[in-house]
Amino acid sequence: MSKIDKDLVDPVVEPDSEKAHRVARAALSGVPALGGALVEAFNALIEPPMARRKTEWVGQVTEAINELYQKGFVTENDLQENEKFFTTLVHASNVAIKNHEKEKLEALRNAVLNSALPGAPDDTLQQLFLNLINSCTSWHIAILRLFQEPKQWARNNGHQFPNWSMGGITSVIESAYPKLQGQQGLYRLVWQELYRNGLLNTDGLGTTMTGSGMLAKRTTAIGDKFVEFISEPNV
Repeated sequence: MSKIDKDLVDPVVEPDSEKAHRVARAALSGVPALGGALVEAFNALIEPPMARRKTEWVGQVTEAINELYQKGFVTENDLQENEKFFTTLVHASNVAIKNHEKEKLEALRNAVLNSALPGAPDDTLQQLFLNLINSCTSWHIAILRLFQEPKQWARNNGHQFPNWSMGGITSVIESAYPKLQGQQGLYRLVWQELYRNGLLNTDGLGTTMTGSGMLAKRTTAIGDKFVEFISEPNV
C-alpha cells in the first residue's frame, strides 16, 4: 500500500507570527547602511518562528496517517474525497504551528486522525471541538480527562487516591496533579471554563461530598465526545 507524502499534508497557512517575521525583515532592510547586515543577523539568529514547528507537525501527521493506511482503515482516495478531513487538517494545522504544548499538539494530531475515520463527528461538532482545543490549555485537557472517569484515570496512570470518607473535588484535582496544589485560583478558572463550554456537569468546586461522590464522573455527553475526538483513535 502506498504511503502518503508529507508534502500532501502541508496546508498553505501563514500565521500572524510568520507575517510578523516577514515584516520585521522588511523593516530591518530599510535601515540605512546597516540594513543588509541586520537582516542577515536576524535570519541567522532567529529562524522564521513557525518553520520548525511546521516541519515537525507535518511529519507527525504524515506518520500517523500512513499508519492508518497500513492498517487498512483509510485509503488515499478516501482522504482525497473527504472534505471534512481536509477542513479539519487545515484548521488543526493552523492551530498546531502556533502552539508548543505537547498535550495540545497531541490533541490536534488525534483530531485530524479521527476526522479521517468512519463515524467522525459532524462538521459542526468538529469545528466547535477544534475551537475548544485552540482556546484551552494543557490543564483544561488534563482536568477533563481526569473527570471523565477518575477511578479509571487512576488505574491508567498508576495513581492511588486516598481513602477519603468526605471531601471535595479540589482534593481530587490536587491529588491527581500535585503541581496544582496551592493553585486553586488557576484550576477553579479552568473548571469554570470547561463548565461554561458544556463539557462538565458540575458548576462549583466548593461542595463537600462523600468519598464516592468525589470520584464520580463529571463530564457531559458532549465532554465525552470531545475527549474521544482528541484521543488516540481506537483502531
